[in-house]
Amino acid sequence: MLALLLLSIIISSSATSGLSAIKSTIPIMNQQHHHQRDAAAYQDFVSSAVDFSGCYVRNGFVTATRSVRDIDTNSRRSFVYNIPLISPSLAAPPMELSAKIKARIPSPSGDKLAVLVEESVPSDIEGKGQDTKRHVMEIWTNKGHQLAKRIVLPSTIHGPVCTDFAWFGGISWSPDETALVYSAEVNKPKTASYFAVSSKEDDKEDDETIVGGQYTLGVGKKEDWGEKYGTTALLALFCLNVSTGKIGAVENVPACTNTASQTTDGNHVLGQPIFSPCGQAVVYTGWDAGGGGEMPRRLGAIYCYHRPCQIYSSPVSQLLKTLEIDTTEDEDETVADDNFVCITPNDRLSRSPRFSSPSDGVAKLAYLSHTKGFDTHNGCMALHTSDWCMSKGSVVDGSKKVVVDVVTLPGERGDGETISGLKFPGLFLNQLSDRCFSPDGKFILTSSQWGSVVRVVSISLDDGSVTPLKFDMRDGDNRNDAEPSQQFVCFTDDGGAIVTQSECNYPTMLGSLPSSFLTDAKGGISSQVLAELPSAATSSFSPSSAGPCFKAGSGFSYKIMNILPEHGDVKVDVSSILLLPDDAGNEKLPLIVVPHGGPHSATPTSFVPSYGYLCQHGKYAVLHVNFRGSTGFGQAALESLAGNAGTQDVLDVVAATRAAIDTGAIDHERVGICGGSHGGFLAAHLSGQHPDLFKVASMRNPCINIASMVTATDIPDWCYVETLGIGKYEWDNFRAPSKEENDKMWDNSPIAHLENVKAPTLVALGMKDRRVPPSQGLEYFHSLRAKSLPTKLLVYEDCDHAIDRVVSEADFW
Repeated sequence: MLALLLLSIIISSSATSGLSAIKSTIPIMNQQHHHQRDAAAYQDFVSSAVDFSGCYVRNGFVTATRSVRDIDTNSRRSFVYNIPLISPSLAAPPMELSAKIKARIPSPSGDKLAVLVEESVPSDIEGKGQDTKRHVMEIWTNKGHQLAKRIVLPSTIHGPVCTDFAWFGGISWSPDETALVYSAEVNKPKTASYFAVSSKEDDKEDDETIVGGQYTLGVGKKEDWGEKYGTTALLALFCLNVSTGKIGAVENVPACTNTASQTTDGNHVLGQPIFSPCGQAVVYTGWDAGGGGEMPRRLGAIYCYHRPCQIYSSPVSQLLKTLEIDTTEDEDETVADDNFVCITPNDRLSRSPRFSSPSDGVAKLAYLSHTKGFDTHNGCMALHTSDWCMSKGSVVDGSKKVVVDVVTLPGERGDGETISGLKFPGLFLNQLSDRCFSPDGKFILTSSQWGSVVRVVSISLDDGSVTPLKFDMRDGDNRNDAEPSQQFVCFTDDGGAIVTQSECNYPTMLGSLPSSFLTDAKGGISSQVLAELPSAATSSFSPSSAGPCFKAGSGFSYKIMNILPEHGDVKVDVSSILLLPDDAGNEKLPLIVVPHGGPHSATPTSFVPSYGYLCQHGKYAVLHVNFRGSTGFGQAALESLAGNAGTQDVLDVVAATRAAIDTGAIDHERVGICGGSHGGFLAAHLSGQHPDLFKVASMRNPCINIASMVTATDIPDWCYVETLGIGKYEWDNFRAPSKEENDKMWDNSPIAHLENVKAPTLVALGMKDRRVPPSQGLEYFHSLRAKSLPTKLLVYEDCDHAIDRVVSEADFW
């Protein structure tokens, strides 16, 4: 059933490898009852996964949206849970959320709810000859119980609203709950063919129409932001009055074209907008899209947290007054708002603005920043604050404060407290939570990668001290060695907190901390489980012989292993997470080693159903390796990989693998390697550089030949930085590598070690991948097949880099 299982079974058959091992597995895999047993077990694990999003607290309830895989329809379904904070056991059954609903944004008081709906309008209504899609903003009042207004967002004003709330997108209420600000796509210019026959009505628009521009990049065709962002080019900001339904563009912004013009080249992408607490301004993040001098070509945005960006403020008082008027009369006589202000002019990276509640006429503006920026795709961030004057509607000059600075090596900051043997490594996060300020404005709560776990930390705005919160939603299980990963969601109205907790063998739970938790932060904090959700069936597949396979907290265990490698200049632990089945007895286990992608990311101790399935059902040990270059171990360790990809990370994985073998639980003759993206890059490297250690390999969209990828990928900067080092990519220029650079890229590529490969290999490719072009994996597959090595290729025509469509994910991960 699962393609990866085929390879994992290879390494379970004694010490043999090669074609004979593959042949020995085929009869087993072809037996129908084995297929059904495996499929049923996989479904059981995946059904147990709890993926939360859109969590918020209003009116005494915590509302959370759970995403559930649906294998039958190759899609995801969403269910909304409304859980009372006082009596969570009295929660009503969940309601399915229509796929048309793209966002639900509660107002500050909880009295209103904005719901963004994407509708398909029949052609006989629009009169355009074909069905069209449109966005509608629904305004629900009376604590979200009454649909008071439906406002169509006209396509003549802007394109689709950006609902990518993990990065570019944002929808925010004004403090008085009369308006919304949001980010939406800028319409491309109007174009026409040279041979188009225009009507008299069309002649009126000749001045706006670009004849012959329909295929020109920046005119009829948009330059987008690469992988996963194929429909995103330029984003602008718009305000909507929820009573009149009028929409206006925020025009006083940095060099951005808000309405259709002659080009979508250059300028800035504007996103993450929020209203200031005084309601006089909107504060937002602006990314360089060619207008700032560092983006001559728009590079890939997803998983690339180093793209140049700054935080801006634009006054909108006059715009909001215009939108309050329910007519178009005298609009030409309105007074324009003052110009925008760049709040972070000296910072290369600044994002995720958040406001505290005001006190004595001043509010706090907090945001993530890195003054010098970094060349790697991720890095340690600092937390900065500035004072916001409520009467003037602007930042107070000279009030900027560095609350938590960038940490080079673990332990440089903090009180020396350790988690999993690691002192505070710095803040590693992408965004602050929407409601991250404590009610008294003295603390910020956030989640941060801390080694191989994610932890909730409290940050004092007074002295910048960072305190990891100590709580365990499973403390009744008498556990002393647990290393759960935990996330902060938001504060409750009484000063408590909503949090989540997950472990390798335990799906995500939703819980709360009492209002006293900040005063108890140095010691143990009591916690309450609000929701420990049951499994949700992912498929109609249900063989009669199949029973429950997965039980949370049992079946397999995990532990964190830290080693200090001898190689490399930066001496920081290489951390790994080892999963072991419970009932192995004295038998030594086959091991599947899984280095993560990125490379500047990390694998935490969270529940991943596919690896739990391999461990418990397949009886394989699984080793997740957070090599140096991972997030959560300080900036120096992360940047130490730059210029050393294919050497330092390879040696780190080998050292972690040998440490796992040395525990005595692993059969050193049955070790396999698998990974995706940079993990696939490492899988190919390890198969070639250490062919006697790794007996089988599986890889998803692997980078194989950096020299041939550099001008075809959406992240050419990765090719330069990871092979040549920090400072080797020219941000203000785009060019092909020199002959010397090409030689170094070849040397750092897995293809340079092809002759040594002898492991049976599985390659999976998403044919819509723009990050690592499919030609990379095809090059490797054909090269191995030419060597007569047992090799198998999986092709997913409709998948991109992640191969994360539900059915594809069930086939390969």
